[in-house]
Amino acid sequence: MTSKNTGSEWISISDMMAGVMMIFLLIAVAYMVVISKTEKTLALQNAELKELNKQMSDIAKTHKDLQTELFNDLVNEFSKNLDSWNAEIDADNTFRFKEPEILFDQGKKEVKDRFKEILDDFFPRYIKILSQEKYKDDIEEIRIEGHTSTEWQNAKSLEARYLGNAELSQARALEVLKYCFNNKAIDKDKEWLVSVLRANGLSFAKPLESPELSRRVEFKTLTKSNQKILKILNVNEELSDNNSTKIERD
Repeated sequence: MTSKNTGSEWISISDMMAGVMMIFLLIAVAYMVVISKTEKTLALQNAELKELNKQMSDIAKTHKDLQTELFNDLVNEFSKNLDSWNAEIDADNTFRFKEPEILFDQGKKEVKDRFKEILDDFFPRYIKILSQEKYKDDIEEIRIEGHTSTEWQNAKSLEARYLGNAELSQARALEVLKYCFNNKAIDKDKEWLVSVLRANGLSFAKPLESPELSRRVEFKTLTKSNQKILKILNVNEELSDNNSTKIERD
């Protein structure tokens, strides 16, 4: 009798162990399936990220080549004028007029006669370069920037000095834009300039090494490469979020 009961108990334990092993086997198979799906997802994500990386590298190279070519064109065109205009061209293609006595009277926004003469010569030649086919479609903005020193009349507080100079620098940049835009020599490019020409007053946000040098007007060309890179970064972010969500669901 005892022998029969022992046999029955042994059969029950064997069945239970077989069931447990089957459960572990199913868990292992399910885990392998999940791992396989995850590996495929990560491989796909990696390939997409590599493609985005390549696109960003291509844009960066194109931007660098474009900047270099534009710099060379500007230097070739204006190198003989820079000393007499007291101007300079930076490697980032910022064209800087840095003689405050030529530009404006102190505290005033009206463009002085000498600066008008310079702009009459400079601006049509500048636009002629930028409106070439190799540059035109890649230009996001042609920005006229007004800059000041940190000084403002007898103001003592930071707020008074900053806001006073912000108003003055914006007014000066706008006066330069208005004068340049009314130049008849650029009539054929005016429709395009409406979409890209801007006036910005920066107060003393970007001072140079002295108050005199800080009082200046700059012409800057911004290309669309930044927009393209930001677009790729946004796609990359969306891709990462989607893949993370997919992995969590799997």
